[in-house]
Amino acid sequence: IMRKITIKDIDYLVPGTWDEMTAEQLCFLANILNSKSTAQEAKVKMLLFCLSARIRRYQKANGTGYAVSLPKDRIWITAEQLAALSTIFDFLFQETEKGIELDIRLTHNPFPVYKGKDIELYGPEDGLTNISYGQFIMLQTWQQRMRQDFFEALDNFLSIIWKDGSFTIREDGDPAWFRNVEPIVKTVMFWYYLGSMNFIQAKFSRVFSSGGNEAPLDIFDTQQRIVDEMASGDVTKKEQVKQSLLYDALYTLEVAIEKEEKKKQDM
Repeated sequence: IMRKITIKDIDYLVPGTWDEMTAEQLCFLANILNSKSTAQEAKVKMLLFCLSARIRRYQKANGTGYAVSLPKDRIWITAEQLAALSTIFDFLFQETEKGIELDIRLTHNPFPVYKGKDIELYGPEDGLTNISYGQFIMLQTWQQRMRQDFFEALDNFLSIIWKDGSFTIREDGDPAWFRNVEPIVKTVMFWYYLGSMNFIQAKFSRVFSSGGNEAPLDIFDTQQRIVDEMASGDVTKKEQVKQSLLYDALYTLEVAIEKEEKKKQDM
């Protein structure tokens, strides 16, 4: 739900969730975080950007404040008022043991079609709903490699789910497709994957946890269990499993785990 801010009797709409942010707004956020802005600075900058507002001057008159020009007016606002308004973007961040970090919940694909100078790349549907299980396995593999060389692995990673010409469930892709894609756009594409994975892990919670409050299962162990479950131990069917949709594969394993849990409870 877009959030409404009323300033001097004029209503302005700003995004209230990740999925309401436009590709342009997401790229702006990626840019300011790239320039090492703090979470608070990022929230203020996002507020001004989404309001199409500009700070014209900063001065000490009857206190500390800013002259801000909006599309339909010009206002005087204190630093405290600006900070209070910026809390509308609290949803972007979360407090963790490591400090304040991005809380990526983006499931709407901001670049279903990316048009470059010499290429058109077609991406998956919202929430990764139309990718194959085989693509999912490849994504996990490249995500592991990102720990060694993030940017080189990122081009390979994105080429698994953004395709030249039209979207397909082919697992292989060409990292060269991403050679001329702006780094900020690639960052936002990766955020879409991370947000979708947060959604998927919550939807199929049994698959992505080992029960109770224990640590989550190793992702490769989870993959193997899905292949075995869907192939029913038949080695010849394992390639077919990779062609199935990710959500179908996860649902099959979720149901199998639920049955196992009930069996244990009935014993």
